[in-house]
Amino acid sequence: MSEPIAERIRAVEAATADWWAHLVATYPGLQRAPVPAVAWLRRGATAGRADFQRWLVAFNRPMLERDDGYRIILPETVVHELAHLAAFRLHGSRGHDAAWRGVMARMGITPQRTHDLDVTGLPGVQRRWRYRCACGEAQLTTTRHNRIQRGTQAYRCTRCGERLVRVAEDGSG
Repeated sequence: MSEPIAERIRAVEAATADWWAHLVATYPGLQRAPVPAVAWLRRGATAGRADFQRWLVAFNRPMLERDDGYRIILPETVVHELAHLAAFRLHGSRGHDAAWRGVMARMGITPQRTHDLDVTGLPGVQRRWRYRCACGEAQLTTTRHNRIQRGTQAYRCTRCGERLVRVAEDGSG
């Protein structure tokens, strides 16, 4: 492991403990909950996830290696995932509901469900293919693109209902 990534991993692990301590100080109902363990995802486009059963938060290690990924993981993703555990412990909630949004807001972080990083080139992330319909463009995964190419599946726009058609690489229809 290179030194810069080792330092980033330590920073995320320390921030996780620090933010959890802040949550415990803010919400007395969390005082008996242990500090969540930290795990590392090796692939995919998700920046992080919370595991309620194993009481841990996991972060995307390949994303952490990129400067833009590191900036989104600290502090937004750390707080995002810890807020899931806190909302679960305090309210039994799962997901991005009002309880989770309230915890995020109280921590001073804007509650957002997803990040907007370019995930091209990260391990486990499928290429996206451009398709169009009457109301605009859509990006389909390689899996869906291949199903269309083989003729085993057709996809329709969720907004206008029109069948999606491939946009040529040169941008023409």
